[in-house]
Amino acid sequence: MMCCSSVLTMIPVARRSTISGYGERKVSWILRILPCLVIPFLLGGAPTVKSLQTPVLKPNIIFIFADDMGWNDVGFHGYNEIRTPNIDRLASEGVILNGYYTQYMCTPSRSALMTGKYPIRTGLQHYVLRIAEPRGLPLTEKIMPQYLDEAGYKSHMIGKWHLGYSQKQMTPTLRGFESFFGYYTGQNDYFNYTPTAGVGAQGEYLAFDLWDNLQPARNSIGRYATELFTEKAVGIINSHDYKDPLFLYLSHLAPHYANAYDPVQAPQKYIDRFPGIANEGRRKYAATVSALDDSVGQVMDALKVKGVAGNTVIVFSSDNGGAGAEQGIEFGPPSTFASNWPLRGAKSSQWEGGLRTTAALWSPLLELKGRVSTELYHISDWLPTFIRLAGGSPIDNLDGYDIWDSISKGLPSPRKEILHQIDPVWGEYALRWNQYKLISGSHANAAGYRIDKWYDPEGGFHANYVVPNAPGALACADKKTAEIVACDAVAMPCLFDIEMDPCEYWNIAAERTDIVDYMMDLIRAFNETALPSNNLPQDPRAAAGLNNGLVQPWLE
Repeated sequence: MMCCSSVLTMIPVARRSTISGYGERKVSWILRILPCLVIPFLLGGAPTVKSLQTPVLKPNIIFIFADDMGWNDVGFHGYNEIRTPNIDRLASEGVILNGYYTQYMCTPSRSALMTGKYPIRTGLQHYVLRIAEPRGLPLTEKIMPQYLDEAGYKSHMIGKWHLGYSQKQMTPTLRGFESFFGYYTGQNDYFNYTPTAGVGAQGEYLAFDLWDNLQPARNSIGRYATELFTEKAVGIINSHDYKDPLFLYLSHLAPHYANAYDPVQAPQKYIDRFPGIANEGRRKYAATVSALDDSVGQVMDALKVKGVAGNTVIVFSSDNGGAGAEQGIEFGPPSTFASNWPLRGAKSSQWEGGLRTTAALWSPLLELKGRVSTELYHISDWLPTFIRLAGGSPIDNLDGYDIWDSISKGLPSPRKEILHQIDPVWGEYALRWNQYKLISGSHANAAGYRIDKWYDPEGGFHANYVVPNAPGALACADKKTAEIVACDAVAMPCLFDIEMDPCEYWNIAAERTDIVDYMMDLIRAFNETALPSNNLPQDPRAAAGLNNGLVQPWLE
């Protein structure tokens, strides 16, 4: 078949239909290409149209993760107390994902993203990985950058990892990422990069946690994390050789709390953008979100300036619901000032405010843009979706689905259920099936406090911030006048029709016992294959004094 290739390549693409003298030489050309037209039939088939087309370029994939952002903390959901013009633009030009769910906390969500599996498959379903905990995402699991590497991608990670670091093999550059600039633990200071959560009674695990690949990045002390991570992301976009497609995982610290003594951190220039927010905590929180919004805009602009935006898919997602004052009540200080209004619950709960998260997808490759999707999606769906976009083969034994056609073409989601949780430690079980959601059990602290209410934004709800007819706003009944049917999920399972009742006002378990029974059977079936969570105590060998003052692998 070399003759066909040689004939076609002899003619420049732009000139093949306008070659001078073609009429005089057409017989000669026909004689020269005739064997190329005949031989394939003699060998058993003609070249297909597909085989003669230019291969479609694999799209660049940018995944931007916010940490603990609330449903009510972006403008496109209908409440513009915090102005987010860049995130709103991404959403309005792409597809708003209003039926999108994550897990209830950081580690479980990140494990589902990287593996395409529910956390019960990896033993990471209960709570989060703590500093100095000698476990992580099992090394037997193949994860997103490793799959994309096989498809020809170059993968880079910036920001929060939170999937284990006790062994060097657990860290990002040994799990498929070409480069890593970020931190291993679940929480950090925005300026000095020294996490304070769970560092021991005597501060024995208080150590520096910012890494440039496998080297501590002490020269970045004093740089504001959101700006620093954005600078690194833009640098990768600008320097990448696009002969290979790019996968960039930008996993921000913002707007997660910083530390107990200064929980919400932002430079004054961002705080000054919100003089109208009277509550100081909420005003500072708005500043962290505003810096994050700037980051999204700078990433989008860098892609456009580089000339690669037209072949790029950007996903913006929070890792779970927002954390407000209720977190400080249940788990102790600190807390931030996120808002999940009008949803029930918040981060760490199995209510919609903990699971139904802010998300949108932007890409010129979308067939239908500028719309809201209410189809059912889960964070585990990104792995098979990205593999499909990368031209890879479907992967067996995943809980995630390829949702590209649903998002791009407006088709129904292939997903009909989501296992929200199976956690015998806290006694929580939750499942979504079609429009129904079942919750059994609800964690409480020692004082009996549960995150199961509806929480106004810190500083109060202000009607003047409501955006009429916002495309991503939820249609909930007015809580002040709604007839709420009580739910005590500890006493018995509760059932909600989420499509009709997204704010979980009306417990319909008593009238739909058939649905309750069916969904409890589904949970039992999942439970038969669930791995135990196996949370481990902190390892004294990880102490800062034994590790050069660093949060680093210690089990080598």
